[in-house]
Amino acid sequence: MAVDYNSHSVANNLGMNAPRRQQTSAAMAVNSGLEVKNMNSINAPCGFRSIETKMPASGGSGSANAGQMTLLNSPSKHQHRVLLSTCTPFSDTIMRCLLRDPDIELRLIADKNLNDGNDGAENLIYYPDVPPSEADRSRREWMNITAAKLADWADVLIVAPVDAGTLGAMVCGLTTSLTLTILRGWDVSKTILLVPKMMLLEWKAPITGRQLNEIRTFWPWIKILPPVLSRFDPPESLIEMPWEGREMFYEEVRKGLGWPFNVNGAEGHANAGNEAVSMDISDKPPCENGMSSTTIHENQYENKTRRNGDPHRDLNGPVLPPELLTLIFEALNDWEISTAVGVYARIPMPEHWKSFVPKSDLTSNSLSLEYTILRRCLHEITQLLASAPPWKPLSNLAAHLIFKFSRTDILDYICQSRIDLYWSTPRLSNLPLRASAVYGNTTLLEWWRNCPELPTNDYLPDALDGASRAGFVHVLEWWHKSGLPLRYSERALESASAEGQVAVLDWWKRVSESSVYDDPIPLKIGKSVLLAAQSGKTASLAWWDKSGLPYAHGESVARIASSHGHVPVLELWYQLKGSKIIFDNQVLVGATKNGHVEVLEWWRRSGLRVEFKTCDIEEALEDAVSGAEERVRRWWERNGLNLGVGTSEWMKVKVL
Repeated sequence: MAVDYNSHSVANNLGMNAPRRQQTSAAMAVNSGLEVKNMNSINAPCGFRSIETKMPASGGSGSANAGQMTLLNSPSKHQHRVLLSTCTPFSDTIMRCLLRDPDIELRLIADKNLNDGNDGAENLIYYPDVPPSEADRSRREWMNITAAKLADWADVLIVAPVDAGTLGAMVCGLTTSLTLTILRGWDVSKTILLVPKMMLLEWKAPITGRQLNEIRTFWPWIKILPPVLSRFDPPESLIEMPWEGREMFYEEVRKGLGWPFNVNGAEGHANAGNEAVSMDISDKPPCENGMSSTTIHENQYENKTRRNGDPHRDLNGPVLPPELLTLIFEALNDWEISTAVGVYARIPMPEHWKSFVPKSDLTSNSLSLEYTILRRCLHEITQLLASAPPWKPLSNLAAHLIFKFSRTDILDYICQSRIDLYWSTPRLSNLPLRASAVYGNTTLLEWWRNCPELPTNDYLPDALDGASRAGFVHVLEWWHKSGLPLRYSERALESASAEGQVAVLDWWKRVSESSVYDDPIPLKIGKSVLLAAQSGKTASLAWWDKSGLPYAHGESVARIASSHGHVPVLELWYQLKGSKIIFDNQVLVGATKNGHVEVLEWWRRSGLRVEFKTCDIEEALEDAVSGAEERVRRWWERNGLNLGVGTSEWMKVKVL
């Protein structure tokens, strides 16, 4: 299955939007303009307020009328629900993009003072992570009910940041806070994004690696993003290091919501006329150079529209709930695709991938090229390609991923900066053949045709021959309209006949008949009928008989079908030819030698005059394949063959 990575067909067309649920009474109360002092519906304990809202000031342009409240995240107008467990000051980093988009309904598990500096945050619904209460019982009851409600409400849970203590408590299954209680009872069909926040020494500690490994193994619905790290600065301070996960965070939020838009909070990326900028982006994690993979990919995609010939996809199509999406990917049973697009599916990792997948490293420093192509952005891929030894071929798996996901951006870099890798890698240098015969990918062919660094006339007939064998009519049509000379051999029709590709046979016949006089496309029939009989493809034989095209080797069909044990071919051929069917005594010799008793029985019941000699049958029995000699010998004995005869009888022609 070829996946066009540049046009993002998988993630954009399928989506991951969870089903909408009805508003809770508290949410409707907030939406109607009421100030809710406590949360009776969830039995909030005394001493704190579960939900607080503020009335906007009246007057001024765009302000709400008196007695009404404008709530940025009204459930009646939003479609995507995000629950964010955070703390200050990190919330400033990630809340901006979420508050900016009108199609995201956001609720917070945090302190109320987070609204400082975030426009729109004053109207959000807040939940304390550890509510104050005089009675532990009432606090426990409130956390259980609130956790169940929020887990049911949210499409995506973002826990950012997670310190070392919370990470350890989470792995142990503790429920000492609202966030931990939600994590313990989360719906595994929905995504959780986790951003660790630790000191550098904590992050490098072996226990952290073990905990992260356990999450990857037993909590596969959790996406662990690059950590927020801090280092010691003498004499008595910690300095927070630059966070490398900003772009990955935006990408994972978008994928978790199942929405093909760019949740991009980086400065300079917001459209002044529309703060929720809808873009055509790829499902790849972040780069470490400060430039998002989205920006890189958009620029390259825009520059290569003519080369690839792929129009922009419609990003406003319907989306599917994550439960259904998981079922689809599990039915597809393709680990590479589900891993590349970030869809949770219970698909075992292929054995040949185990040596390429990192065990516990979140950084890109030690990732293999193969895993980087599968999961990371173009910048990280090109870094590894740039450091590759000269003329060292890429692995077959790396070339396979480039072709499977239509990574023409990687091919662009290789041809422009590392052309030695292209020519030293057999699978890349044979791109026309593999794109035509293996992947059926016209996007790769279009790139190859328009690549100025490659000689487009240098291709072998194997490309069209292989496409015919695989049944890729759309690839044959691309070659026909490409303006390149069509190079093919007799194997095109022969292999199509042997594989029963009737649609390919129809295509070749139509193109040949419609070709102009000064540019003919002759049909190279070869031994097509014979190979169809050998493979037992009755559909191909019926097509050739009905086509009206002249073909050779029709007299050998019965003999070949008998030798290979294809009774349906014999029945069809007899039905088409009747008494004019051509055969000789070799039909019995071949069937005897290969142990096809059912063929011998068919000839006996056919009513046709089939001649044989005892000497030929005895030689065939002596040459019979292992295990078949006794079976066919008993059949011949039941049908009157006597091997203990004289020389004259041994050479005499007999009739079955």
